[in-house]
Amino acid sequence: MPIYEYACEAGHDFEVRQGFHDDPVSECPRCRRPSRRVYRPAPVIYKGSGFYTTDYARKQPSAGANSGASSSSSSSSSSPAPSSSSSDDD
Repeated sequence: MPIYEYACEAGHDFEVRQGFHDDPVSECPRCRRPSRRVYRPAPVIYKGSGFYTTDYARKQPSAGANSGASSSSSSSSSSPAPSSSSSDDD
């Protein structure tokens, strides 16, 4: 059974455990003034290794992919050097 939070006109806050089909509480149990249900957002609880780290974080490259990327970056960095030196010769 859910717990509902209520507030009265005098500023008293109280909680009542009610079923889904029960009528809302119409008066405060302390002062007998009219009360109304207070709506609050439901809390979000993340369990496990984490929401951000498992779903949205950047993926770390594997060891094989990392060594291949470094060799391609070294060859690409050596390629522009000769082409720029050949343009200086002109």
